[in-house]
Amino acid sequence: MPNWNLKIETTCPSCNKVRLARGDVVRKAQKEGKELWCKPCRNQKRFADKSHPRKGTGVINNPDLKRTRNSFYKAKQRCKLGLKHHPAYENIEFRFKCLQELIDDIGIRPENTTLDRINGLGHYEHGNVRWATPIEQAQNRMPRNYWSKT
Repeated sequence: MPNWNLKIETTCPSCNKVRLARGDVVRKAQKEGKELWCKPCRNQKRFADKSHPRKGTGVINNPDLKRTRNSFYKAKQRCKLGLKHHPAYENIEFRFKCLQELIDDIGIRPENTTLDRINGLGHYEHGNVRWATPIEQAQNRMPRNYWSKT
């Protein structure tokens, strides 16, 4: 029985590099009248009309948006853990459905600030969150021994 998947030498029509391709792939392309491009040329052709999705867009390339996203997910995690994280989070809910809701409410996170609840006993929700400096957060604490069980 012949092996139809033997490698066959082909040449990329764009860069003229010689490469090995599977025999069945070469035969299928010849049958359909298509050209076999090498992977770099194929991707270059594919993204020629549109900007590449990883170039200059998204959270990775925007440090302000990355800080905002990290604060969003850390606050969400604290609420999810609840009492395991701290007694203050026993009944606290995170009511923002998505990162965009938080950004629409208080904007992108400025440097040297973190997410803070205005009312320490309230939920993470519209109207009760702000970007606060460490000094502002220290002034917004509950009194000492407030969370200790007696």
